[in-house]
Amino acid sequence: MSTADLTVILANYNHARYLPRALDAILSQSIRPRELLVLDDASTKDNSLEVLDGYARRDPIVRVIRNEKNLGVVPTYNKGVGLATTEYLLLAAADDYLLPGFIEKSIAQLAANRQAGLCFAYDSFTVGDGGPVQANPSGWCPAPAYFEPEEVCRLMRAVIPGHAVMCRRRALLEAGGYLPELAWYSDWFAFVTIAFRHGACHIPETLAIRVLLDEGYSANARHGPRNVEILGAFLDRITSPAYADVMPYFRRNGAATFFGTDLVRAAARRADRWQPQVLGFLNGFAPEQYEELLVDADPAVCELAAFFLGPFWRHFAEKRSQKENEIILLREELERTNKRLPPPGALGKLRWLAGHVAKRIAG
Repeated sequence: MSTADLTVILANYNHARYLPRALDAILSQSIRPRELLVLDDASTKDNSLEVLDGYARRDPIVRVIRNEKNLGVVPTYNKGVGLATTEYLLLAAADDYLLPGFIEKSIAQLAANRQAGLCFAYDSFTVGDGGPVQANPSGWCPAPAYFEPEEVCRLMRAVIPGHAVMCRRRALLEAGGYLPELAWYSDWFAFVTIAFRHGACHIPETLAIRVLLDEGYSANARHGPRNVEILGAFLDRITSPAYADVMPYFRRNGAATFFGTDLVRAAARRADRWQPQVLGFLNGFAPEQYEELLVDADPAVCELAAFFLGPFWRHFAEKRSQKENEIILLREELERTNKRLPPPGALGKLRWLAGHVAKRIAG
């Protein structure tokens, strides 16, 4: 059986009942990883270690690492990344699972597109263990393809699904790994940063399943003081020099607004909240969301909400929307024209149209 230069890092904490499904799905792939590192985060409430030791005895690529004390999800994954030596990484959860072909198809795309930092499939999921799989098509492409950072910025809606990602180890390390202060947004930030730096391959298929459980780590991402704190850490990071290269993409894409109006509350705590680099992250909410913030207990939150509901901002948003729609129409017209064989004398028209689009985009 073929082997890829891939390390699968699987974190486990008291999820013995899910381990066989997750491990069997990895080990039965048509192309297997070079190593499967299973990091148990000091499980004490079930027989996780017994299950893991059984797999390690039966398959030489399985290596079990036990944390002496509970470190938490993010430090455990980072520990695994530090132990890996392969070119590619897959960071998996014990309660999620792969479908046949994930590794083979992802490796093929990354090998064919050396500039890509990662490859991802659909964000498909089940609600609860054993629920029906709900496919979540991205709409990016009809067949596997590579997308440059500018295209990722234009097409991405909120997330790169972490459970369905294979990335280059070097790209993840350069992104800072999983940043502990970002907690349940750490994988989102790492993978979006990679995609904005290196571009991404996308396979328009359901190849991995995310299982939504009430006790799952991501279920902690609820509105409240802790969420505000974490989103404040995001603003600290994204406005720092280390991420200056990807900050414009994050701002233009507006993905951070997916995490709700706690982002505005986090910005309101900042002394630089009226600076463009901060305001640019707050302009993607619906009017009714800003209206809800007008009665927030923090006066600074109310002031920011009022600004985005004001006439100046409405006028700016309308102009921007009009410009974006014009660009989309021009791109569509250019694509239709490029599909036709140009008749004599049409080459100059094509060049004129291309230049017109470029001017629109630049302006």
